[in-house]
Amino acid sequence: MTVAIVLVTHPGIGTAFRQQAAAILASDLPGLTVVELDSGKSAATGTLRSQLAALDQGDGVLMLSDLPGATPCNQACKAAPPHSALLSGLNLPMLIRAWNYRHRTLEELTELVAEGGRAAILEPR
Repeated sequence: MTVAIVLVTHPGIGTAFRQQAAAILASDLPGLTVVELDSGKSAATGTLRSQLAALDQGDGVLMLSDLPGATPCNQACKAAPPHSALLSGLNLPMLIRAWNYRHRTLEELTELVAEGGRAAILEPR
């Protein structure tokens, strides 16, 4: 059991997150997919839907988006395959947690990643 993890972001952001997570985890993160969408252009929802659906190997797809309400997040929401979840506000702790727990169920993984993302937001004292 492995949930597919997809970063759906603005250009350059998903790639940068993947590179940093790979360096921290000392892994090339096989199976982690990056889809970068230009906010000035609407992605073909059908194309994105097909791409996302093809990634599901039976355990679901967790999509992580950079900015809530922006084009990549909105397009991911429209194209979401049946057994998928979408979290926005991507941060590096969310991605590392997603990778480390990708063998959990989609529901468990989604909750763990959301909790990890929230816990990583700290206000300096």
